[in-house]
Amino acid sequence: MANVRRSDYENIVQVFNESGNKAALEYLQQNFGVKYPRDVITRIKKTPGYSYDPVTKKINISLSESEEAIFMGIDELCSPLSDNNAEAEFTVEIAADLNINIIYQELLQEKFLELTKYVKLNRYLNTINIDKSALIANGYHVFIQ
Repeated sequence: MANVRRSDYENIVQVFNESGNKAALEYLQQNFGVKYPRDVITRIKKTPGYSYDPVTKKINISLSESEEAIFMGIDELCSPLSDNNAEAEFTVEIAADLNINIIYQELLQEKFLELTKYVKLNRYLNTINIDKSALIANGYHVFIQ
């Protein structure tokens, strides 16, 4: 099984765009010995920096834009604090709020689970059954108002 390197993608895309899909498939089989050339074409279409245009049936190359989007420049690294730090702090605060809400929810679930041991609600008969002896046996005090 032959490996197609990313450095070869540009040549494959050039053949694909100029001669079509069948020519690119033949190019892959002849030059790289690939058994399943369609998978290679699909992988190229999904690779960052390459995009497939179904209207023109061509693969567009935009490597320089994707590299700029992925990596920060020296100017960005050396500049003072920017809005990106504020966004990062905001997401941390949201995550902390979510964690606190999850903890509160778990505590309430535990309390309701404890209550279900002693209190039974019957919606059909509109009654509440309380096991007073079990409550007192477990150290609870019962006050009815």
